[in-house]
Amino acid sequence: MAKGNDKKIVRETAQLLLDALGNLFESHRERKFTNGGKPMSRAEFCNNKNLNESTVSHIETGRVLGLQFTQLRVYLAATHERHDAKFANSAKKVYDGLKELEDFLKML
Repeated sequence: MAKGNDKKIVRETAQLLLDALGNLFESHRERKFTNGGKPMSRAEFCNNKNLNESTVSHIETGRVLGLQFTQLRVYLAATHERHDAKFANSAKKVYDGLKELEDFLKML
């Protein structure tokens, strides 16, 4: 394969990973936060947790790299009810690695 094709596959794979993570976050939120057994809507969840709905939408649709890590951390703290250093550091490493991937591909 040509170098350009290889880079394209890596970019598409990274986007697939972002989409899958977003889906994982959304399904976790829908399973955990319910209203009488029915998943809370995104708007209702955001209202209850004092979160910005557009930020949550970006995270849950795989566009998390367009946000600051602090926004992701607030979301993860709300959905997973964890804000310990180990959890935050692990999430930060994943976030930074995915952000760095595009820069790395430009250097190749």
